[in-house]
Amino acid sequence: MMWDEKRPMRDPGATDKAFYNIKLEYIFDRRMHLLEDNGYTDEILMRFHYERFREIAEYMLYLYGAGASLVDISNYFDDEGWPDYRRSAEFIKLRPLPDGKPRHPGYLSVDESPLRSRRIIFFIAFLVCMDKSSDRLHDYKCWMHVEIPCRLIDVLLKSFIPKYPYLVDYEVSSELRNYREWWMTPLLDALAQLPEQRPAALAAHMGNWCRLMRPLGWKPKHARGKSYFFCDFAFEVALAVCAYDIDDSSFRDHPHYPRDLVDHYREHIRHIRDAWRAEGVGASVELFPSAPPKRIDLAQSKRKNFARWVELACDGYDDAVEDVLKTMGKPRKVENLFGLLEALAGLGHAIQADIKDDDSLGCQASDLSDARGIGPFEAPASDPPEGPGRCMAILRALAAWVAPRGYRMIDLDDEDDAWHAVLVRAEYHEEFLALSRSLGLRTRTPEQVYED
Repeated sequence: MMWDEKRPMRDPGATDKAFYNIKLEYIFDRRMHLLEDNGYTDEILMRFHYERFREIAEYMLYLYGAGASLVDISNYFDDEGWPDYRRSAEFIKLRPLPDGKPRHPGYLSVDESPLRSRRIIFFIAFLVCMDKSSDRLHDYKCWMHVEIPCRLIDVLLKSFIPKYPYLVDYEVSSELRNYREWWMTPLLDALAQLPEQRPAALAAHMGNWCRLMRPLGWKPKHARGKSYFFCDFAFEVALAVCAYDIDDSSFRDHPHYPRDLVDHYREHIRHIRDAWRAEGVGASVELFPSAPPKRIDLAQSKRKNFARWVELACDGYDDAVEDVLKTMGKPRKVENLFGLLEALAGLGHAIQADIKDDDSLGCQASDLSDARGIGPFEAPASDPPEGPGRCMAILRALAAWVAPRGYRMIDLDDEDDAWHAVLVRAEYHEEFLALSRSLGLRTRTPEQVYED
């Protein structure tokens, strides 16, 4: 497609449009394979066609990040993207499965994948904010497949499609908490506030948005290498603002807030296509703030041995303890410390990072402090800028920062080239060390390890 490449990039972290050009050219070349007669087998063409709609959505997202105008993106979708998808869907439809059942036409899927969830939310935001007709939005079954129902996506879609189904209950398994709910639940909690409280709640959420996106690739400036690429924006927040008519003045200047989409919706769509919806009602379903996770009274707990060790490492969060015990069992001696720390780190209750991976380590340090409710830990200035030296600087700073807040950092030695550590309440420090010895675990103090 033709677009003005001289326009400034929307991506606030991008310094070189070359990354965008490479990704856009790759998807463009893939499309050419479908249009040209290169003698591909049906099997190869089927793979191309299954991936086509995902690539169309990604192409639109990359155009947005690169700075293409909303009009240019909309024209691409109308003139090329949507017709391409319809052709791909027809190609797949004409080739049923061996048992005669039709194949699905390469949907965007709602499942446990955080990346696919974010891509479908971007596409919904584009349709909501840019498509003057509601036909494609209402015909969601032709481009969206729901494998695992998602409350946030359903709330957002029902705000614009009144007959869209909404469940009484949504399963939130530990896997979903790890894969997608960690960035969805805070937004739902903000929407569950009283209408007059939602602007402040969303502003607070946007203030935390970049940190929530760290597992998906966002990095602070000091951690961005030459190959850094993160093309994503708070499209889910933009949808919430449009759905519930929320004042966004306190956070609209956030670099990852797609305010131009919201502005276009308000000016061209809200009071025309969506004039049927009363002001501020959104999905017209009652939302409740999520219940705080259950925490055990560590002084009253009856757990012993390995279970007690996990309980102290998880600071009493019962769901996390049960998840770890389900994964690891209750060994008398810990033979797989790496697997144990991997399970804890996945739940936000341990540090486990490669010796050079200062970015992952910094994220895990923030997660540890957040889970314990002792305030946001900020990694020190980037000196040294990266690698093992920076990892040690972060660990030293974290150990010093948690001490006056009632916690102790304990390093766990696995005799490998990785960092392993947990935070334990100061009053249980000695008990934790004794349990570690009984389980065959080697512990070290920060002063013994995190020195240049």
